Amino acid sequence: MNETGRGTPAALLGAATKLFAEHGYAGTSIRMITRAAGANLAAVTYHFGTKRELYGAVLERAFQPLAEA
Repeated sequence: MNETGRGTPAALLGAATKLFAEHGYAGTSIRMITRAAGANLAAVTYHFGTKRELYGAVLERAFQPLAEA
């Protein structure tokens, strides 16, 4: 677990959600995401594969409540 106690994948998703919203996909780097999440640079690749797949996970999480409604 990272220092926030949420676990690395959840921390990455949270940081990515915030940063993608603030800077857009192109303006957000993996380094920015891992720094904000308190995670190792390789964590995105390990847990999600690519930045694009992490972005997809962020969108999926954001739209999940709509799909369940």
